[in-house]
Amino acid sequence: MKFGAMNNPRKNLVEEVKIIGDQGFDYVDLTIEYPEATPEKIREMMPALKDALSSYDLTLVGHMPWFLHIIHPYDSVRAAILSECDKIFSMCQELEIQHVTMHPDPMKLKREQTEVVARTIESAKVLVEEASKHNLTLNLENFEEEYFSVENLKQIFSQADGLKFTLDVGHAFMKVKKTDNIVAMMTELKPYLNHVHMHDNHGFRDEHLPLGVGDIDFTKLVAGLKTIGYDKTITLEVHAEDREYQQISQRKLKELWADTLLV
Repeated sequence: MKFGAMNNPRKNLVEEVKIIGDQGFDYVDLTIEYPEATPEKIREMMPALKDALSSYDLTLVGHMPWFLHIIHPYDSVRAAILSECDKIFSMCQELEIQHVTMHPDPMKLKREQTEVVARTIESAKVLVEEASKHNLTLNLENFEEEYFSVENLKQIFSQADGLKFTLDVGHAFMKVKKTDNIVAMMTELKPYLNHVHMHDNHGFRDEHLPLGVGDIDFTKLVAGLKTIGYDKTITLEVHAEDREYQQISQRKLKELWADTLLV
């Protein structure tokens, strides 16, 4: 199992890499995102970035901005967004990233769920094909269950051939407030599961808290992951100015992974 952390896109990327390296993580979950980590800015700092990664023996996985409207109702706007996605894929290839995660479109605009699912499949097919040209696997992460149910996700993954799943634990807990639901989701979507994001919350909103601060049962969660044989990458998405909370969460997760038995 490999454990990673995400850069804060509002801060200097090279300094973010050094923080993550100093904390003993295995990789950086690189969010290629405005304002400080756009493809253009990354390219400007490429030598320094590669030096920092090499000095800590860190690898990379990729993450796309949460605000890309991949099912925008205006085709011209959607085309521009898909073009921006291709810039991100190109940067991932330059950095030898093997998989990159995208979010569902955050703007449903009160459209029928059937249309949202269908448009997501349509865009995902295009993006999977473009990603493959850059030797990339594309992952789709879940949001709260009322946005995409497990059945919605199964439909998307089964019809967008090659699309994989990033399980976002905090998103899956929102509104339902049941860790058992997250375990059921990972079990149902096991054939597609390629990456995991971990953070805590109280079930009301996307708080990105350190592990153990909210209400998610991480012992049960880790047991579920071990039971389905998951052994890839887990990113801690702890959003705190004090980065020590990120390191504490890593220690807690590693202890849980070592000590937790299968379900």
